[in-house]
Amino acid sequence: MSEDEIAIMDGGKCILQLRGVRPFFSEKFDITKHPHYKYLADADKKNNL
Repeated sequence: MSEDEIAIMDGGKCILQLRGVRPFFSEKFDITKHPHYKYLADADKKNNL
């Protein structure tokens, strides 16, 4: 995939790079739907250190 293709990639998609695995396409995940979202700082400022 060229830089131009990446620049116009659909906003709902992403490229994931994980150690030991070739980069791959995925749908973006809405973190507010994760069961543990309430523990993130985005959900509750008490979770900031």
